[in-house]
Amino acid sequence: MSGRTNLGRNAQILKGLSLLYVVLVTLSLFFVHGESYRPAVSYVLLYLAASVIFTAAMALLLLPVRQFGEDLCVAFYVLYAMFLAGAVFFTGGASSELYALFFPLILASALHGSWGLGLTATVAVLVSYSLAVLPDALRGMASATGPAPVFFKLAVFALTGVFGLLAVGREAAAGTEEEGYELDKDGSILLGRLSGEIEARKGAPVGVILVDPGRELKDVDLLLERVRARIEDPILLGEGTVFGLVLGGSDDSAVESAARRALATAGSLGSEEARAGAAVYPRDARSAEDLLAAAGRALEAAFAAGSPAALVLAGGSLSDSSSFRAAR
Repeated sequence: MSGRTNLGRNAQILKGLSLLYVVLVTLSLFFVHGESYRPAVSYVLLYLAASVIFTAAMALLLLPVRQFGEDLCVAFYVLYAMFLAGAVFFTGGASSELYALFFPLILASALHGSWGLGLTATVAVLVSYSLAVLPDALRGMASATGPAPVFFKLAVFALTGVFGLLAVGREAAAGTEEEGYELDKDGSILLGRLSGEIEARKGAPVGVILVDPGRELKDVDLLLERVRARIEDPILLGEGTVFGLVLGGSDDSAVESAARRALATAGSLGSEEARAGAAVYPRDARSAEDLLAAAGRALEAAFAAGSPAALVLAGGSLSDSSSFRAAR
């Protein structure tokens, strides 16, 4: 899976993790104020670490999908590990019970499907926690809080990271056996790929095509496999048969040609009601969201045309339905 196609997935995981940490850190602040919490707490410094975590989480929630490349993900995983370690240090170090906050960080990093990201997050957790408990470990405290529990926790973190990396390996191995297309339940993957292409092309044309092969098509997997081999990697949208294609550096004629080939491929597999709608950046829209909406309206116009294998290309004003032109 390319970096472009991971943008939507990265955004979902990191934003979900950020919301989780807002909740967990808030609960932790109440927890360390309770009478049952025994280790000494440096409240002012703890609040400072928590405020940084809250600020990072809010910033992530506001970032657009196209920003969630692997470098950004690595930076935020390391940042979270550092300030979670600060929270551990200021709530008792080796005796702190907030070490459990590291586990979501390790597990979430494995969900990205990247060896590098998972390994970096695990190493960041191990190093950060080691530094947070190092003073207590060096002092050789009593057995209840001495080096042995510290090493045990480090071993658990490492094993959790290893299992996560093994899961990444299984996912990668399974991915090589799949049909080569992605299932996009909410449109975020297609939007992320489109945003990435627009950002990378620096104003050059980028086309997006939406294809509905029709309900009578029996073998959707075979269609997507052939589209991938002949045109571009398709993204299957929702639970139906509609799929999207993103074509970087493609002008009107190239986009129209690709759309016609997709319709012809569907026709060769028995489809008689295939439709396609396409739009081209920057002519039809200036943002990925608007461009995808334009392609969606073009697809609707293709069905309204009432002709088998209709292809509609968006053009001119997006608010003017007469600006669509049908190519059949």
